[in-house]
Amino acid sequence: MLARFRSADSGGRLGDRDRRVRGPEHLQLGRVLHRDGALDHRWSDRNRRRRRPGDRPRTDPSARVHGVRHVPLDRVQPLPVLRARRRSSPPLITVERPSFNPGLGTRPACPRICSASSVRRASRTALGAFLPASVVILPVRGLDEGFDENVRAILAQAYPSYRLLVVPDDLEDPAAIRIREIAAEFPRIRVDLVASEPDALRGKVNALRSALAHLSADDAVVVFADSDIRPARDWLRQLVQPLADSSVGVATGFRWYVPPRPTFWSLVRAEWNGVSANVLFDPRRSFAWGGSCAVRRDRLPTLRLGERWRGVLSDDLVLTQSVREAGLQIAYVPTALVATFEGATRLMCLEWCERQITMATLYLPVVRRYAVAAFAVFIGSIVFGALSLALAVPWGPLYLVPAILFLAPLPSAIVKASLRRRALFSAAPEIAAAWSVPGWRSAVAALAVPWVMAWGLVRTRHPETVRWRGRVYDVRDAHRVRLVASGERRANEGGPPSGR
Repeated sequence: MLARFRSADSGGRLGDRDRRVRGPEHLQLGRVLHRDGALDHRWSDRNRRRRRPGDRPRTDPSARVHGVRHVPLDRVQPLPVLRARRRSSPPLITVERPSFNPGLGTRPACPRICSASSVRRASRTALGAFLPASVVILPVRGLDEGFDENVRAILAQAYPSYRLLVVPDDLEDPAAIRIREIAAEFPRIRVDLVASEPDALRGKVNALRSALAHLSADDAVVVFADSDIRPARDWLRQLVQPLADSSVGVATGFRWYVPPRPTFWSLVRAEWNGVSANVLFDPRRSFAWGGSCAVRRDRLPTLRLGERWRGVLSDDLVLTQSVREAGLQIAYVPTALVATFEGATRLMCLEWCERQITMATLYLPVVRRYAVAAFAVFIGSIVFGALSLALAVPWGPLYLVPAILFLAPLPSAIVKASLRRRALFSAAPEIAAAWSVPGWRSAVAALAVPWVMAWGLVRTRHPETVRWRGRVYDVRDAHRVRLVASGERRANEGGPPSGR
């Protein structure tokens, strides 16, 4: 038995001074701060060793020995522990409920610039393990540039369970025939071909709406893809990860144009397309891109895509409206960036840019208002800078100061384009390796983007027709689009390209 001996002469404990035993003032409630932040409130030994009925006596009168009280284990009471309030760890995906009104727009917000930190924040779910059975819907019409390599890349995904649903307008379409031949190289992947429903408005949106009727019970995630993208092997895995969050309505990727021959107009289209990446990091103005996006199968009744995709020309912007109105989020996945290996002439570039602005004007006017404000400031600053520079010649160098200030957006645009490109490429090393364009050529193309954008904004104030893949559509009513007849089409061929 552990024992402490008392001296009969002094009445004190032997060796107390040597052992530096503290006196009764120590017998108070104390707090001990642990490494994990918990506050442990403890009583001193004396208070914990109070005598209770049934305990053995602490003192042997004959030996004047004070023994340590032994308490049965079943009577030991835990010490009171108070946990300090700790900061909760940040959620995996930051959720922000934006207010959206297609008619009134949203309240102003500071635009987020595409930077390396923005890409890292948006890539936090890249290593997740949410891998449900998926179906990739691929509408096709004709053979695009690099079509075979694009289809092989979609069929070679490092994903455990998915199938490819190809939707042409006609089963005898050259693209459908070519996919049958390529599918033989990938026996593990199930490939289904279904023709789109006969409709007065043929096109991509009708093909997607028709494909929704051919989903199977095993398809937990529906992925929409374009035939001109060439994704990396982990594209599908990365794209579906944000859907593990129930507040996410759609997960979207984006594309980067990689021209095989980097001509001036092909680089202008690539830089113009890259400007849209800034909007993707802003939760108030982000949108789903239809060439690479995914939704959960159980969200389709809420989004009502089969109904909303009837009589419209844009699939992704209508999907964006549906997600916003359902109170769900749009999750941008930088690691799902895909490449489009395609060049462009001047006519192709201008028609493509006009088509994009027309779609935003018809179905997402808040994006158009954002573009008008941003590029009006840029172009206005350049105009004032040029005037100040011209006035410096007759009136002295004093006007060089405002000229330098007003012309500062020019080098700033080049720097931002370079930073945006590097940030996006940091999440897609395959695209970075394929991009072999000198910096000065990209800089010249970036300086041309604001002027092409301004030209497109002026041209699409009141769009009436859109030309897309050889077809002309009447878009005076955005939700009752109709295909222009051959006679009307010939009448439109004499004028310049309008809209998309």
